[in-house]
Amino acid sequence: MGSCIGSLVGSCVGSAAMSACCACSSCACITSLGCTNIIYVTLVALASVAGVSLRYGGVDLNVGFDLGISGPSVCIGNSTTCGGAAISYSICNGENCSGYWAVYRIAFTLSGFFLLLTLGTACNCVFSTKLHRGFWFLKFFILVGTLVGTLFASNDVFAVYAWIARFVAPLFQLYQLLLFVDFGYSANESLIAKDERMDNFFGCENHGFKYHGLILALALSLYAGSFTCIGYMYTAWPQSNPEVNCGFNPLAITTTLLFGLLNTGLSVSKVAEHGSVLCSGLIFAYSTYLCYSALSALPLAACNPLFASQEAREQGSSEHLGLLIFSVLVAGASCGYFAFRMGSKMIGGNAMTGGASKAPSLTLADGTAAAANARPTGHDQVTVGVKGDDSDASGGGGAADEVGAASFLGYHLTMTVITMYMAMLLTDWGVAADTASASGRTYSVGYASAWLQVSANWICCLIYTWTLVAPKLFPDRDFS
Repeated sequence: MGSCIGSLVGSCVGSAAMSACCACSSCACITSLGCTNIIYVTLVALASVAGVSLRYGGVDLNVGFDLGISGPSVCIGNSTTCGGAAISYSICNGENCSGYWAVYRIAFTLSGFFLLLTLGTACNCVFSTKLHRGFWFLKFFILVGTLVGTLFASNDVFAVYAWIARFVAPLFQLYQLLLFVDFGYSANESLIAKDERMDNFFGCENHGFKYHGLILALALSLYAGSFTCIGYMYTAWPQSNPEVNCGFNPLAITTTLLFGLLNTGLSVSKVAEHGSVLCSGLIFAYSTYLCYSALSALPLAACNPLFASQEAREQGSSEHLGLLIFSVLVAGASCGYFAFRMGSKMIGGNAMTGGASKAPSLTLADGTAAAANARPTGHDQVTVGVKGDDSDASGGGGAADEVGAASFLGYHLTMTVITMYMAMLLTDWGVAADTASASGRTYSVGYASAWLQVSANWICCLIYTWTLVAPKLFPDRDFS
């Protein structure tokens, strides 16, 4: 009798647990567009922090090897002796890069997650919107399940992923540079608009010139910092060496200085009437930072003072941690800025606050369109999960945040590229540091990283130069 009752109770508890899991998985739990952006960006940010910690700690997360169901994380020897691990050997062939695999496992999980959302939200329909903004329990279950599964997978899988990411990640780096140039112009226009409206200047009365003064002060600070850093790099980094060719150093520093002077001259000339010293100073400061990152990544002790001696290399792990944190913050800020810009376009207002000044139209049942912030009227308005509406139990959102037909293919596709960029950023672009010339526990060190950084510097400067001269070269085209 007791066993029968126990069996019945167990069946009931199991049934209730399964029902609760199914209910959580099927719950739409719709959030606002702004909140949705925050959740996705937070996922990428947390993944970056975890990746940095595991990369710096040399943790590989290769549980499969410990259980004897997959190969080792590090194949020491050569591609011939490694046998089936030849692909892994091309990415990592020493203890100094064991932490790469943890980064690849985390990035692979996020890339797969966003790729699934890309496919699921490709069509312009209400389901795409609900999938983008809801089903959070199911999403987190898929994320955790995929990450756990990667712990038992062979490193060859992630070596292939790393090779693909090498070619895909530069696309985001290029878009990141475009966003940075756009940010410079937007910041300048925003401050000028405040003066034109005579907005209060941090609580003080403004007669229409204080924000112009702020622009000038910021620009002077950016230029002063840039020239100081360039002078320091000319002094600290060897410009020539009789034993080793250090031509990379003067090439990177001099081109950065010349681009800065060229763009500044263009921005204040009649060639670029839309130019701005604030935007030019911002680009100059950013290119100087990229130049410093490139010089710091050069794995030559004779040309890089950060690795001038064995003692300096041993100390470099702690010194490079500051650069590591700053670089990750820059990447995280870029990812966040991009996500909020995408959200702003979808909402039509400020994605930071979720405003909707110019909301996109929603598809109605009769094929017409209506503003996204319109109140539901009759049966024509497509609304799902409006707060306070008992007709839909999925819940979430407010009356001014209805769920209408939309496609988020571009958003999630770009987030997929961002996660691949993160994987490359945190693993020196998949090229292990040479232990003979650099500490294996330092960040972003190697020839690949150095040339990618200086290339990004030149591309950023060229893009900005083009934005300055294009309106003059093609006066008939609208560049607004």
